[in-house]
Amino acid sequence: MELFEVPLRSDVLEVIRKRGITRFNPIQEEAIKSGLLDGERLLIASPTASGKTLIAEIATVNSILNRGGKAVYVTPLRALTLEKYRTLKDWESIGLSVAMTSGDYDTDDAWLRNYDIIVTTYEKLDSLWRHKPKWIDNVKFFVLDEVHYMNDPSRGPIIEGVVIRAKKRNFLALSATVSNYDEIANWLQCKPIALNWRPVPLREGVLFQVKGKVIAKMSDGKIVEMKGRDPIIAYTKKIVDEEGQVLIFRNSRRNAEQTAYKIAESLGIEQRDLGEEVLEIEDSSTSERKQLAELVERGVAYHHAGLSRGLREFIESSFLTGKIKVISATPTLAAGVNLPARAVIVADIYRYNRKVLGYQEEIPVMEYKQMSGRAGRPGFDAIGESLILVRNEKAVQKIFEKYILAKPEPLTSKMANERSFYSFILGTLAIEGELNRDELMEYLSQSLVSRKYIESNFNSAIEWLEENQFLTGEYRLTDFGRKVADLYVNPFTAKVIKDGLEKGKEPCTFAYLHLLASTPDAPLISASISDEFLDFPCELYLDEPEDELEALDFASALKIASIVEDWISEVDEDKIIESYSIGSGDLRAIVETMEWLTYSASKIASVIGLKEHAKELEVLALRVAEGVNEELIPLVKIKNVGRKRARILYHYGIRTSEDIVKKQEIVKKILGEKVGEKIIESASQIDS
Repeated sequence: MELFEVPLRSDVLEVIRKRGITRFNPIQEEAIKSGLLDGERLLIASPTASGKTLIAEIATVNSILNRGGKAVYVTPLRALTLEKYRTLKDWESIGLSVAMTSGDYDTDDAWLRNYDIIVTTYEKLDSLWRHKPKWIDNVKFFVLDEVHYMNDPSRGPIIEGVVIRAKKRNFLALSATVSNYDEIANWLQCKPIALNWRPVPLREGVLFQVKGKVIAKMSDGKIVEMKGRDPIIAYTKKIVDEEGQVLIFRNSRRNAEQTAYKIAESLGIEQRDLGEEVLEIEDSSTSERKQLAELVERGVAYHHAGLSRGLREFIESSFLTGKIKVISATPTLAAGVNLPARAVIVADIYRYNRKVLGYQEEIPVMEYKQMSGRAGRPGFDAIGESLILVRNEKAVQKIFEKYILAKPEPLTSKMANERSFYSFILGTLAIEGELNRDELMEYLSQSLVSRKYIESNFNSAIEWLEENQFLTGEYRLTDFGRKVADLYVNPFTAKVIKDGLEKGKEPCTFAYLHLLASTPDAPLISASISDEFLDFPCELYLDEPEDELEALDFASALKIASIVEDWISEVDEDKIIESYSIGSGDLRAIVETMEWLTYSASKIASVIGLKEHAKELEVLALRVAEGVNEELIPLVKIKNVGRKRARILYHYGIRTSEDIVKKQEIVKKILGEKVGEKIIESASQIDS
């Protein structure tokens, strides 16, 4: 379908044309024919990189221009939110304003009233609904992106809850191919569109080594033989020699890094300029920059959540421009930004299940399809190839049947567990207000959870919420319950915090951090009970563990507490990263989560009347946010003053914003003219 055949405003068509698009592909054409421009509610289920984002953009812009109001574009990941925000910024050229928001769950983001298109995460939207901002009543259209993430045990329940509320208004739902799209469309009360079309055809197969040869066997019967004893290296070298790029997915960070080094040794690429660029990225540790610089100079990189955001974005952009030829990554990359390659190698179909010690489980078919879907660069490749590494020839047929020829798993509710179900009830009452039993049961029945589960677990859920003081009679939130809902912490997290603080023990920074790191909402980190950080400085709020699995969680919490305590004691970031064997991305994630939990704990302590704990935790939250000792808090509140500059200023007797304004020449002398002027300007605005 040609662009001019579609009844869209000329300026809308011009934005699309500027991207080099002259006609709509089959999926986009089908969506338009199915009523996309008339406000028809649709579920688009199609492979990765099949053009669903453009469908969403057209629907969003068309809704605002023709029906007024705002539109909200929701994604399951912050990285995706940023990517969609950057794409949607194109529409500012026709007069629409675009904003992005994520994190900071204890706010209504009133500033968003001034924007037409709001890009956010499912968690943030759920949180906003609980705060009931006035602007949200003016949202007339939702894009529910990547709804297949409902199958994710952690994010799924939140996505399901958001979908239940969003489907009361007009929406467009986007999903990867799922086997029960008709059932999901019926639940959403919308029209399904399911096409298996891709802009670049995908050839799938297996990769294995036998008798000194490497063999790639494809589902279409094609067989390719290569020399070599390492299948990953042999196949990667073949593709790179053909001017292609390769994505390799490994099941752990260590495997991803080791694979990257092996491949770098075999390619023989040299590009020193790229390594020099890596060394200039500031938001990462020195050791990370040096390691990656060595790799990217040889056209290879590894990619995982342990890297800083700056390093990850550099690797992604360098791959998109063709400077990096190979990325060895953990599966999180498949779920994140759009990063196509000529070929994909899925090197591991097993991963460790942390909840069952020593147990490896097969990855879902859906996860494999997400990874394989990255194969094939539109406009560059005639075909994309995806290969699963098989350890021996005997397993070839099994892998074909299990993954390549199989359909992805059906979408099902992940809300049927206490943590998710109880949280959903609490969130529902926070958003919908007081409901009687029948009204609440009816609302819960709009989920995908079976009616049998709801009826069997409803009474025990209400009893637990009442016993733990989230609810009073008649399904009414207590002040505590309301605050927990507003803070967007899980009720089980809130119970751990409340019970720990009510034990009457003395305030202690390390004990606070360990308590918060022991909650269900806390980050998890690899740790053993024998690690040296087990020598803690004060009496903890939690009892020591009773079994091996509890011991691992206890050790994880102790390690996180130690990391954060070092952070707020102004230990150098490189030293923290090296001492605890974590990445700069890990440190940032730990700090962000612990800042939110510490802030939440201060508010919980306040609402339950523990004023001393509330005051201590409020200060601790500020320290965690900035990574400083208490005396530097007045300085780090000033824009452009981080933990290092604050310590330097403090060393020279400059302690407050007022000091900065009074001692301007000293500030410029010790921090430099340009930086000093910026900080003086920021400080003067505080004083004024």
